[in-house]
Amino acid sequence: MAQRTPQPEPSGERDREPQDIESPIPLRSDRDQEALTKTLLGLPTLAERLSYLLEHESYFYELNREPVIDPDVIAAAPRGLKRKLARVPVVARWVEQRTGRGFTKSAMYQYRDGERPKPRADVANALEEFWRLEHRLLDPTVPASKFEDRKAEAAGLDELERRAYELMTEVGFQGVRPREIKRTLGETGDASRYAFLAVLEAISRDRASRHPADTPTPPSKPPKRTSAEDRPQ
Repeated sequence: MAQRTPQPEPSGERDREPQDIESPIPLRSDRDQEALTKTLLGLPTLAERLSYLLEHESYFYELNREPVIDPDVIAAAPRGLKRKLARVPVVARWVEQRTGRGFTKSAMYQYRDGERPKPRADVANALEEFWRLEHRLLDPTVPASKFEDRKAEAAGLDELERRAYELMTEVGFQGVRPREIKRTLGETGDASRYAFLAVLEAISRDRASRHPADTPTPPSKPPKRTSAEDRPQ
């Protein structure tokens, strides 16, 4: 009997701690993220949403055995870049590594096939992280109004808030809403706002050093400081 070919596994994640594991799925533009969100909201069940993601959103790339998630690098198609498909066993292994708890491919098949209605919270969060989805997008009971157009929200951000939003998206926090950034930073003093921005810049640099195959655009200069009185209320 012929042996089954093992499923590809993102090479760079095998020996990392659960909190350090990053999805191998490439980052999306805002337009693509919005389009995917609308598509998933049009599917009424978890099984349909998972089936769509497995079929259409599960390709990942490796260069020198390291995941490549920067769309610009992928578009440049450097020599040695490999395209792979994360099928159910790969996703299940990633979720198990990310949560640090047991999760089998059989369970993943059951969610995909509608035999199980709803995963536990840590599994649902990990699945959303794997596909870089907004929080609770895999929960069909959450109303579509929760996932309103982020571009319209982003238009109300000041310069520092917008840079924070860009950095959070760049490093993988694609479930964060602009209105949440506006609400939090709008109630924070200048010193804390700039400290938060510095942390995001540091995370971006650290992420780049951990994934040398990616070549993200260098961070822009911090926006000009404004007094508390000049900030939008």
